Amino acid sequence: MTQQESQSGRALLRTGAASALLGVVAALVQTSIDPSYSDNPGEAIQQASQNHFLTFSRILDMSAFLLLLVGVTVITRVFSAARGGAWAAVARGLFTVSAAAGAVATMIVGSFPDIARAWADATPALKPGYIAAYDALDNVSGGVFAVSWTTLGVFGIVYAVALSQSDLFPRKLAWVSGASGIALIGAIVVGVGFQVSVAFVLLVLGLLLSYVVIAASAIRVLRLAGAAGHAIDPLTKGVG
Repeated sequence: MTQQESQSGRALLRTGAASALLGVVAALVQTSIDPSYSDNPGEAIQQASQNHFLTFSRILDMSAFLLLLVGVTVITRVFSAARGGAWAAVARGLFTVSAAAGAVATMIVGSFPDIARAWADATPALKPGYIAAYDALDNVSGGVFAVSWTTLGVFGIVYAVALSQSDLFPRKLAWVSGASGIALIGAIVVGVGFQVSVAFVLLVLGLLLSYVVIAASAIRVLRLAGAAGHAIDPLTKGVG
């Protein structure tokens, strides 16, 4: 590897790690400001018509998906072919699917303010139609989000295998990644199959642990960017 390639590889590592960290911050901020609405579609559409934060929240959500995707793409290319590279490549594909599904669901939710404003301006005879459309899109977005979270759970488990085989990351991180995957998949199974409140707790726990894993991986990659040139070889050659 030439000095120019080594410098380019380090710059890419730093960019990817920074993107991952910014994505985690954006996701956490979005979660904290995300407005919550009633389960009753009639009440929910009224709340949406009066709330001006939903559009900003969706923009922040989309930005988080993009930043995290860039970050995970770079991070998973650090693994060598002999030490978790194949598993990291699978994990990268799974995260891409998860981010894409999440982005689609976010765009669907982003249409809620327009529907809510149209409902507010509609005559009483037309309001039920807007409520039905709102409720249908809410159900669709929920299903797409479920796909995103399930895929993210599988990502966590596959990424845990890659981490356990690599000598670049601490082994404890593999256990955290595996726990995040189990929690997310458990949340979907419990939520869909039994519809109990513990599903929400598992979902939040799984998401938070996945953010911890990505942030910790990004910090480790930042350190690798300043280490010996051999640490960047897998990134330059490409894995998977």
